[in-house]
Order: sequence, then C-alpha cells, then structure tokens
Amino acid sequence: MIDVKNVAKEFSKYIEFDSDKKGIKVGVAMSGGVDSSTVAYLLKQQGYDIFGVTMKTFKDEDSDAKKVCDDLGIEHYVLDVRDEFKEKVMDYFVNEYMNGRTPNPCMVCNRHIKFGKMLDFILSKGASFMATGHYTKLKNGLLSVGDDSNKDQVYFLSQIQKDRLSKIIFPVGDLEKPKLRELAKQIGVRVYSKKDSQEICFVDDGKLKEFLIENTKGKAEKPGNIVDKNGKILGKHKGFSFYTIGQRKGLGISSEEPLYVLAFDKDNNNIIVGENEDLFKDELTATRLNLFSVPTLESLDNLECFAKTRSRDILHKCVLKKNGDNFQVKFIDNKVRAITPGQGIVFYNNDGNVIAGGFIES
Repeated sequence: MIDVKNVAKEFSKYIEFDSDKKGIKVGVAMSGGVDSSTVAYLLKQQGYDIFGVTMKTFKDEDSDAKKVCDDLGIEHYVLDVRDEFKEKVMDYFVNEYMNGRTPNPCMVCNRHIKFGKMLDFILSKGASFMATGHYTKLKNGLLSVGDDSNKDQVYFLSQIQKDRLSKIIFPVGDLEKPKLRELAKQIGVRVYSKKDSQEICFVDDGKLKEFLIENTKGKAEKPGNIVDKNGKILGKHKGFSFYTIGQRKGLGISSEEPLYVLAFDKDNNNIIVGENEDLFKDELTATRLNLFSVPTLESLDNLECFAKTRSRDILHKCVLKKNGDNFQVKFIDNKVRAITPGQGIVFYNNDGNVIAGGFIES
C-alpha cells in the first residue's frame, strides 16, 4: 500500500507494521480532509483492521472521504445525524446568539455528535476504538495538548465524557500540521494539499448575519441603541446578535478614542461600548464543568491551575472558588481581555493535561 522507500526516516514510526495490532478493529472518523485521511492510511499500514465513517450533518458529505476509503480498500459508512446535529448544534448556536452570548458549536458537537452518536455507531460495528485526526494526545487516560502549538484542539474536546476517552485514539497528536501534510504527500494521500475546513462548518465564511436572519425568520435583525457605560446613546445597531465582545470595527459610531463592544444588555436591546482597557477583567464565572483529572466538583475548590478562554489564548494562571454548581475563576498574574459569555473555558495543569472544561457564564 505504502512505498516505504519514499518515506523519510523521521516518519518511519508512523508506518511501521505491528503484528500486535492485527485484528484490532478501529473506526476512523473521516471528514475528507488531510488529517483524518492520513490517520486512515497510517492505521492500516500499522496493521489495524479499519473502516471509515463520515457524518451526514446539514449538507451532503464530502466525497473525498469515500475516495480515500476506496484507495485503501476499506469499507466506508455514512452516518446520518442531521436531526441530532440541527437540535444539539445549530439550534443551540442560534439560541445562544439570540440571548447575547457567543456559542462554541465545536465543543457541543464533539460531546453530543462526533464523540456521542458517531462513537456509538463505530462501537456498534464491532470496533474497539474510534480514531480521529485531532492534534491531541492522551496521557494516562487524560486529554493533553498535542505538539502543534498552533492547534490546541483539546480546548474543543474538553466536553467529551471522560469515560469515552478509553475508546478513542489520536494517532497524530505529536505532529505539527505542516509535517502531517509532508507525511501525507510521501505516503500518497490524495488530499494531502487540500485546504483546511472553514471555521464554522454550517455557516459560510462571512455569512453569519445572513445565517442568523434566515434561521430566526428575521428576529435577529432587531435594531437598538449603542450606549456607553453611563447609558449615553452613541448610535444604533442592527441586532446585537451580529456583534461580539471586543469588536471595534463596524460599529458606525465616532469617538475621540477607539470604542469596543463590552457587553450586551438583552433586556433593553442595547450594546454597551467602552475603551480597550475596559475589556480586561481579573475574574469570570464558569459553569457546566466537565471533569477529567478530578473526581468531584468539590475537588476543584481553591485549586490553582491554568486556564484558556479561547483556543488560541495563552495560559492564564488562576485559582478556582466553588459557588454552588458554578466556579469563580480569579486570574492571578494578569487580567484577561474580552472574556466572552458562551465561549468555553478549559483548565490545564503544568503538564498540559486537561483538568476540566466548562463554559463562561459571565
């Protein structure tokens, strides 16, 4: 299948056959992109008995996944999750925006759809594991950041149920994306140069406003006032769902100092703006925590660790204080800019292992 003579020595461990893996059945989650396609090639070369599965969500599945499976001579399944995807991901996405929050659809999809319905399907086909192309590692049964510093995908995986990790394989967590593309080219993956998928798979790039208008039957397009911290009206907005915390451009207001979106006043349909320094906060409230390295919520009380409030954020040292089922997160060294309700917050230890993941409440 793979001409090993064409593969650089640095990649040899990825294509080495292992007789102990022969007969172990693995379902590969295949999107048609280079990451998952390369994983399928590598696992088959290593000796696993593999098959591919592609989800049918809101549009026709990517035909490249089937072509890659044909190249490998393996079975390819299409799992129709359109109803669940609309309910759990798309409806949630719209509702969050309508409530003045910024959703994180990938986190929700990973919990309920990809590592929910899809993993169940793969196991029902007799597989022992599900494999994906995420740049992620598992260390002692815990999610841990991969070696590609530009792709902290454990942030998006932090809502997976802990007991499901034992059924998941992340074969390329110690590769960086450029290296994976190089490997894919050398082993003959047909999609080695394919562009990465868009940020939100069900919203065309630059078309969020149109998507929200269509999926709320125009309710998202509700004009209101843009006000300063004292309530002074500075201008008009076209619907607060079309704006995000930290936004500066496109506000349509003039000021001696640059102004940024600070918050949304849903009750009065106002957008509150202020200066850049107003965006920095030293605490937030986290909710719906999903636990990994600790057994109970009480175990997190008074814990010092590191947190990210977005996937490309730096690690911020913090301390957690339990408040009912929620947690107050106090940042120790530096304030954090543009904390956004609805987005995920993920807690890490010194080794990059995920302690818990939740959502920003306020």
